[in-house]
Amino acid sequence: MRIPSSLSLLAAGLVLLAAACGDDHNSKEAPSAAAPGATATPRATGASTQTAATATPGKAPTALADGTIDPLGGGQQTPWTVKGSTDPFSGVAVVSALRAGVHPEQGGWERIVFEFAGKDRPPAVVQYVGKADACGSGQAVAVQGTAILEVAITGAQAHDNAGKGTIPNTLASPGGKVINGGVSSCDFEGRVTWDFGMNGKHNFKVTTLTSPTRIVIDIEQ
Repeated sequence: MRIPSSLSLLAAGLVLLAAACGDDHNSKEAPSAAAPGATATPRATGASTQTAATATPGKAPTALADGTIDPLGGGQQTPWTVKGSTDPFSGVAVVSALRAGVHPEQGGWERIVFEFAGKDRPPAVVQYVGKADACGSGQAVAVQGTAILEVAITGAQAHDNAGKGTIPNTLASPGGKVINGGVSSCDFEGRVTWDFGMNGKHNFKVTTLTSPTRIVIDIEQ
């Protein structure tokens, strides 16, 4: 008996449809191709990114300081007092790191960061001084620059219980226009003082940060 051609075509179509339905249950979605010229966006991994230092051919890299510049206010040249985390402040906070860098925000700033071990923040005074003197002896401390910005921290030390220093005694210029470098002028009897040579008096502003505990001085270029 001969099957009409129309029934043959219908049967073949049903076989193909059944095969296609069976493949849907086992198939995996193929990745979609990116459109020409599109840039792939990486997934967030939760890790923080660190901006790389900038470099100019023939010059040392310029360090970039952590954080951003507070947009409020243009700073001042008058003394600034930093309050301790408690008042009165008790105990001795250890300076665990000292660094300097530059920021491009708001026309350019340079930053000095004092970091402390633990959560306690000691009080400090930031001000321009006429000269730098070593505590105890009173001998003059050489500072390169036409102005000196002094950071005097009380209730602090820059050494461990064995007397070993926790930070260097000098700090090089971060490669900006304002800070020539810094030198330690005191680490004695709960007082830490640093004097920074500047190429003139510039406005500065002081902020405090946590996690880790820091005192931050931003100097306008």
